Amino acid sequence: MNWKLLAGVVGIVMWVGGCADTYQVKDQDIKRGFLVNVYPLLQPGKEGEANLVYMNPKAKWRKYDKIMLDAVTVWLGKDSVATAEADVIPQDDVRALANSFHQKLSEQLSKDYTIVQSSGPDVMRLSVALTDVEHGMPFLDTVSTIVPQAHLLSAGKKLASGTHSFVGQASVEARLVDSLSGKLLAAGIDRRAGGKKLGKGGGFWRDVENIFDYWAAKIRWRLCNQRKGKDCQNPDA
Repeated sequence: MNWKLLAGVVGIVMWVGGCADTYQVKDQDIKRGFLVNVYPLLQPGKEGEANLVYMNPKAKWRKYDKIMLDAVTVWLGKDSVATAEADVIPQDDVRALANSFHQKLSEQLSKDYTIVQSSGPDVMRLSVALTDVEHGMPFLDTVSTIVPQAHLLSAGKKLASGTHSFVGQASVEARLVDSLSGKLLAAGIDRRAGGKKLGKGGGFWRDVENIFDYWAAKIRWRLCNQRKGKDCQNPDA
């Protein structure tokens, strides 16, 4: 196939497509140290939950109407992809991703809570760390969805390692505490990867940005359920 023609077809499909799909990566050791003091409390998540989860059974979720968002940090362990490929993933990109994730969290949570800058009564405090980020190769990513041979290669990769070829991935550790007492309300660890569905946008970080969109919406949905809210919007629905 003519490469210029293929590139044109890819561009059209990406323009008309919906948001790229993402999926959870299971059965991986994804603890990187950010929540080290909480690890003993974490349990494997149920269907639709993060890989590892803790929810305080005594938390009074309905009393909280404000939330404080710490800056998203980057907590890279010695085995992280971003560390191993430091020459491939510039620090400026990682910082930009952290800022992007913070913005997405703020946009979602501000729909239900007042975002505040300091601790106080009825204020939750959310701390989030990106513990790994990996970009896909955008041109190969689009080719693998169209060219049969590349598509077969991608399917084989998922069977072997749990993730598709040519897609971005990200891992996160997060905790939610009472801003005054520091009492732990919830915590979780999750890892997701791009799902091979062409969507709007492009660039190395398209999959990771879509993962951030999912996580931000999922946190909002989970908090809505915890306080017995109405019309909770599940991003998995």
